[in-house]
Amino acid sequence: MKRPFIIGIGGTCSNAGKTTTAVLLLRYLTSAGSLQQTTGRGGEGTDKALSASTGPNTAGPRKWGAVKYSKTGLYSSIVDDKEALSGKDKDTGRFIEAGAEEVLWVKSPPGELADNLLLALEKLSYLDGIIVEGNSAIEFLKPDIVIFIFGNDKERWKPGIERLAGISDIIVYDNESELFEVAKTKRLFFGDRAGIKEVRGFLELIADLIYERKTERRNDEKGC
Repeated sequence: MKRPFIIGIGGTCSNAGKTTTAVLLLRYLTSAGSLQQTTGRGGEGTDKALSASTGPNTAGPRKWGAVKYSKTGLYSSIVDDKEALSGKDKDTGRFIEAGAEEVLWVKSPPGELADNLLLALEKLSYLDGIIVEGNSAIEFLKPDIVIFIFGNDKERWKPGIERLAGISDIIVYDNESELFEVAKTKRLFFGDRAGIKEVRGFLELIADLIYERKTERRNDEKGC
């Protein structure tokens, strides 16, 4: 089975801004990486981001999908019906509107998550890239790039988030004083539930990281 390029988005708690970040990335990666189309701003010095699908420093392909994970107590399901997933009031609907080729909503108790994620990954293996939302999904899939978002509601922080912050490539925060020490060693971007404030720099870093990780993967496959 071909493994698509995977970007994982986790967070300290629900409503931290994971879905907003996923939508931003999907719009960017499915529109040839255009900053103009994604943010309404263009300008000099953004060649890599503006030509993400065609330039030498390729940020990403055009066919991207998305997986959202929700923990359940008793049952498992993988929802793939586009009509059921659509709707502006649903996170999955926002993924579709942002340009996702295919969206899956994985609902599973923790003990069955591994099997369900493998099924989801197999179903989306024809795609070039996948955005995965959910802390537990990140722990299992080990994405090529991990983005972690610090929400400001500390009382609602989930267990195990310090470990996840430690394996992340990018940290998005709205209160630097609440960051773990390990998080401060990562590339930091200021943001909140409404979105990342430094959009240009964030997307250009994503472009660079995708190119870097894809190059590393190709070299590994060649045995270099």
